[in-house]
Amino acid sequence: MLFSKNTDHDDPPTRQELAKAMAGLDLCVMATLDDGGLCSRPMSNNAQVDWDGDNWFFSNGDTRKVTQLEADPTVMLDFQSKDSWISLRGRALLHRDDKALFKQHWTKDLNRWFPDGIDTPGLTLIQVSAVEAETWGRVGNGVVDLES
Repeated sequence: MLFSKNTDHDDPPTRQELAKAMAGLDLCVMATLDDGGLCSRPMSNNAQVDWDGDNWFFSNGDTRKVTQLEADPTVMLDFQSKDSWISLRGRALLHRDDKALFKQHWTKDLNRWFPDGIDTPGLTLIQVSAVEAETWGRVGNGVVDLES
């Protein structure tokens, strides 16, 4: 058994508890759909984890994940901490050529992947709006509907 039984956490977290747990998470695995199959890759929230239901990721515009999201915006994000797992299901919205929005979400650590900063040709900001979360561990166990 991974965890000892703790009756305080047998129910799914509230939205507030989920947001608090998300604040400590940055790295995830993003899964997208491609011709009916799943494709996944590691991604970072760029240390922007003041979570309000949306996750933000920068990408080059000519990547396979961007092409997949153009065809089907369905996304799954899987996060893990030392004692909790959170799986978010949501929809992606692609932002291109919105330098004001890019600037709002930019961190200097991104310069190693995008040396031209927000002026990088083809730069795309992926906004994933979560519709449902499934949680396990200290954060609680169960499904949280984020659309209601």
